[in-house]
Amino acid sequence: MSISEQAKTHLIGLIYEGETLDAFDLEGFYRWMEASYEALVFDPLQQERFDEYCRSSYDSNSMRLFVGVWMLKQALYKEGPEDYTPTYSQM
Repeated sequence: MSISEQAKTHLIGLIYEGETLDAFDLEGFYRWMEASYEALVFDPLQQERFDEYCRSSYDSNSMRLFVGVWMLKQALYKEGPEDYTPTYSQM
């Protein structure tokens, strides 16, 4: 799977926005959540996991935001250098 440069740039922007977003700003939070879900269209499995762990989760907004940013980072670095080792195990 290959991620276009435009998709990478968009993911980086969403990661930065998620890291600086106030989870109590509900309008911003849900807008970010939907944009992040749509940005993962290039990887249907990651998109499904994002939906399950972030959009459909009953966790607090803060936890959903944290997990969402983490998942975006994983999607971005999934194609990292061959010596890159992710710091998570398969979900």
